[in-house]
This record gives sequence, structure tokens and C-alpha cells, in this order.
Amino acid sequence: ATYLSPHVNMASRMMSASKQYGVTILLSQAVEELLSKQVRSQLRHLDTVFVKGSRVAQRIFTYDARSEGADFFLYARPGDQADLDAEAYTADVWKTDQDLIAMRQHVSEEFMTLFRRGIDYYLSGKWKEAIDTLKEADNNMIRSVIEEGYIETDVSEYGERIFDQNATDEEIVRIRAQYGDGACKNLVKYMERRNGTAPPDWKGVRALMSK
Repeated sequence: ATYLSPHVNMASRMMSASKQYGVTILLSQAVEELLSKQVRSQLRHLDTVFVKGSRVAQRIFTYDARSEGADFFLYARPGDQADLDAEAYTADVWKTDQDLIAMRQHVSEEFMTLFRRGIDYYLSGKWKEAIDTLKEADNNMIRSVIEEGYIETDVSEYGERIFDQNATDEEIVRIRAQYGDGACKNLVKYMERRNGTAPPDWKGVRALMSK
């Protein structure tokens, strides 16, 4: 590939978009299609987009993983044992590896159900329903993180205010931004900037113009 390669352009766009969606891992549809069925089942479809310089619609995906709050089992094993375990990995690793499980503890089944419902509403142009559902999904992730004790921050003084999406308290806003779902917030913000109504020519795809 050269610096003019479309692959390099896409990689640059994905790096930028990962910040917009608040995720640490972002994959294009082209990469997702190269993965095994087992790996693809672990990904979350975040959006369908045009990237700057291309008119090809691309679904984009993330693998949800956070290091904060994870008690890494890997560190309790000697290096040679960790290497042996790595060589013996199978498709079951997604359900058995202690590190992967720990890094995904903030993602509940209820969250995934809500997010998928919200993204379906969004893509089909039902933006009011999408906004409500994605806000609920965001709060679900925050509640899971707090109630399961995945974070060290004491938020008891805020009570239910921590789940107020319209809160103005700086610390509540910071906590919600840190422990909620960046993709939910990004999609809601996009729709609310357009008065919560899909444009007449909406086809379930939007342009990502920044690089």
C-alpha cells in the first residue's frame, strides 16, 4: 500500500471515528468480513457510514473491551504458561478466557438487546424511538458498571441523579461520559442535532466527514 491507498485512507478514517464513537476498537465492514463466524458474533454493529473520499456505504463495528476494573487473570500466570495457553486457544476463547470476560463485564445482555433495538430504529428512520432506546441502553451500561462494583469511584452521594441524562453537575457528567456507552451518546447527539427526525431521503447511512 502507498500513502494514496484507499486502505490507508480507510484506516485513518476508522482511527478518527473511534474517538467519535468513544470506542477503543473500530473495524470497517471490509475487515469484519475477513473474520471467522465466531469472531464476528462477538462484534457490535455501531453504524453504517460513508467515509470522506468514498461513496461506498460501510457498516462499522466494535469489540467491546475495557481494561478499567478488570482483574486480569493473565498476570497471575507465569509467562511460559500464558504462552502455552495462547497456543491452545480455540473458538471457545470468547467465553472462557478470563481476561476477555473481565474486559467485557460492563456489557450486559440487556444492554445488547436495547442497543440492537435502538440501532434498528435509527437505521430505519424511527429516530424518536431510537433516541429513547439508546438513552436507555446508555443508562443500562452505567447502572451495570456501578451496581456490579466494576469501578472504584464512589458515586453513592449522587443517588439516582447519576442516571439523569440531563444532569449539569460536572462530576455526574464526567462519570456518565466515562462509564456509559460512547456509541449511544454519539448516535443520540447526531439525531438530536437534527431535531430527532430522519431526513426525507434517509437511507440508513450517514457521512463521516472528519479525519
